[in-house]
Amino acid sequence: MRHRLPSVAALVLAFTAACDGRGTTGPSTPLTQADAAALSRAVFAVGAGFAGGNVPAGARGNRTSLANGSSTFSFSFNEARPCAPSGSVGLAGAVSGAVDVAGQAAEVTVNVAVKHEGCTVQTDNGGAFKLSGDPGIDVALTASANAAGVTAFHATETGAFTWERGSGSSGRCAVDVTADLVPGTQNVRLSGTFCGFAVDQTVPARG
Repeated sequence: MRHRLPSVAALVLAFTAACDGRGTTGPSTPLTQADAAALSRAVFAVGAGFAGGNVPAGARGNRTSLANGSSTFSFSFNEARPCAPSGSVGLAGAVSGAVDVAGQAAEVTVNVAVKHEGCTVQTDNGGAFKLSGDPGIDVALTASANAAGVTAFHATETGAFTWERGSGSSGRCAVDVTADLVPGTQNVRLSGTFCGFAVDQTVPARG
């Protein structure tokens, strides 16, 4: 049985009501709520694979496997991934965890610094934005699950980035959000601030 720990990307949807055009500069129309929602999904989707224990191709570390199929792993990484059509995004950090086959349990810990460098991001609503870390976004996450579902989840996302688009508008978005599992449920409570707006809402732990 494969266990899927909560994905950072699954939590992004809850941020969509929390960001508009605050901090926008330039002569053109500021971000609409739909633009901000799509941009937030694009920005945070970079962390999606880490919550499931996925490891970047260039990571250095080790994975230890036992005869019963259980395993532990610990990897560090520091790499830049190209953005299409221009720019790059830097990922630096570490991921570790364990899978207990007999106990049908898994856990993962992630710390990653995400820094966009003139990275052009295509959003799912057809927009295009150039992002730069200001200074960047730090993601820290711990999660565990068993056969019944998610048993623990805690994540923080802090930092800021700037954005600009071809229309001439630009701005800066600050992020300070905490996510915690609501006891006795399969839901996560998000609290903090995103783009100057208060966040306090609950979303499913699994996407």
